[in-house]
Amino acid sequence: MTTPGARMGHDEPGVSRTWLDVRVRMRDGVELSVDVFLPPLGTGVAGRWPAILQRTPYDNARQLYPGFYWVEVARYFAARGYAFVSQDVRGRGDSDGAWHPFVGEAADGHDTVEWIARQPWSNGRIGMMGGSYGGLVQWLTARERPPHLVTLVSTAAAGRIMEELPYRNGKLRPPWAMWWLNMVGGRTVQAQELLDWPRIIRARPVRDIDLAAGRRNTVWREWLAHPTLDDYWRQMSMLDRFGEIDLPVLHITGWFDGDQLGQLYYWREMARHSPARDRQYLLAGPWDHRGTRTPEPRFGGLEFGAAAVVDMNAIHLRWFDYWLRGKGDAPTDFAPGTRSRIFLMGENRWRDDPSWPPPAAISQRWYFRSGGRANTAAGDGRLDPEPPSGDEEADRYTYDPEHPTPSHRNPDEPPGTPPDLDEQWLLEREDVLVYTSDALGAPIELTGVPVVSLEAATDAPDTDFAATLYDVFPDGRSIALCAGILRASYRHDPGHPDPTPLEPGRSYTYRIELTATSNVFLPGHRIRVAVMSARWPDYDRNPNTGAPPGDDEATRPATQRVLHDPAHPSHALIPVVPRGPA
Repeated sequence: MTTPGARMGHDEPGVSRTWLDVRVRMRDGVELSVDVFLPPLGTGVAGRWPAILQRTPYDNARQLYPGFYWVEVARYFAARGYAFVSQDVRGRGDSDGAWHPFVGEAADGHDTVEWIARQPWSNGRIGMMGGSYGGLVQWLTARERPPHLVTLVSTAAAGRIMEELPYRNGKLRPPWAMWWLNMVGGRTVQAQELLDWPRIIRARPVRDIDLAAGRRNTVWREWLAHPTLDDYWRQMSMLDRFGEIDLPVLHITGWFDGDQLGQLYYWREMARHSPARDRQYLLAGPWDHRGTRTPEPRFGGLEFGAAAVVDMNAIHLRWFDYWLRGKGDAPTDFAPGTRSRIFLMGENRWRDDPSWPPPAAISQRWYFRSGGRANTAAGDGRLDPEPPSGDEEADRYTYDPEHPTPSHRNPDEPPGTPPDLDEQWLLEREDVLVYTSDALGAPIELTGVPVVSLEAATDAPDTDFAATLYDVFPDGRSIALCAGILRASYRHDPGHPDPTPLEPGRSYTYRIELTATSNVFLPGHRIRVAVMSARWPDYDRNPNTGAPPGDDEATRPATQRVLHDPAHPSHALIPVVPRGPA
């Protein structure tokens, strides 16, 4: 079990045992490092236990953020009868080899699972857990179908290539990429506090943002060189592979999780194609990316109460006990016959459903209406369930890349800064169109994935369109629930993009998928949709020139028109769940 260089921890009755920096040889001869945490001597069956594997690029012995430390998680499960294996991925921490995000994770994950199965302390039943990148590597491992992998708990997992990461519908996400790539740019986790974010996010052209961050990053430049779904991305994607994965999975995400698009992609594709489609379970709460592991009772200025705070270790334990040890009568405490537990914001309660989206959800069209002056929240834009019956003047605004619509009140704040979901300040800008419903007389539950179908024209060869859905409180707060963005030249199929230039002045239909949410709009509240052409710096500014992603040295303003007449009925498609007993 121990190899040269491994450091042994406790090895006495009644005390969990630990081996540090155990070397695990991959198929190409490269050795990766694992820390192994075993239950106390005298437990298990013949000294063998089921095992849990997590793989991370963030240093398996480092506290990733306050309240989360893999060593503590490992000790929790070891004390409850599991061998816990914590691994630094290739080229990171104590592991050998060269680091290249995503590349090689499938083979390395497979080889690590099968190495665990051969150990004298393993009973051959192995599960995986982890979030974000640690969720993605689980799926790439499962793609290789290691014989001893039994189950996954996938939390906030990235991986909806080209529609989430590293592009979203043709849009680069420079701050995320530079924060992440700089954090894992070398062998150890870098101190983000050393970065000059105001200078980095203003770097022009954006392709040189890596130089502004202090180092030439070959991965960033490879990503820029591959703006379409080519073989480079296919080697690390899950496209057409879900039908081969016969594993029960617990999917965990949050309504404000930055990788929600990825995690719900895995849920959707497994539910459609996997032989284990009836063994998929979803837990979605009012959390951001970090909150999916360490839930909090509040986020972005909203209070959700104690119900939002759940014990994630206990949830994982129940899942693994059921699938790895055959304990318990169900893998979760969801209501019998249900496989989806979601948190309803507004009413701040949990609800269980047979599947996601809820089968009872009905798509409703809410149309954009105005007299041609929907600019700002003080304009005449209306969101109306009744379609336009006569000619209505189009709304117009100018998008200037030199003064892009911001994604945060203070664009200089680094990634990860807790946001304020109230965006009243944004809706005062003339380059934002705002459509607001009448005050509601009865509650409306919106649960699912809203879509904005925008009929729009521009005088530029390429541009962007973005939309945000809000819950407007009686006190005037405009709470951003979910948003989406699309590079206009990627309008045909963002997932398999073949960028097509625009004909200036011609109207096109843009389907803008927002992130998923679940919110009850209470009586007196209003539903609001805002349309704009930038969410900077979350996404790169489109120069309106037709230049490829990353090239924004030269820019020009674009005049945008949003149409909402009977022939061009711009609208929001909202998934509404009819109200019934709570």
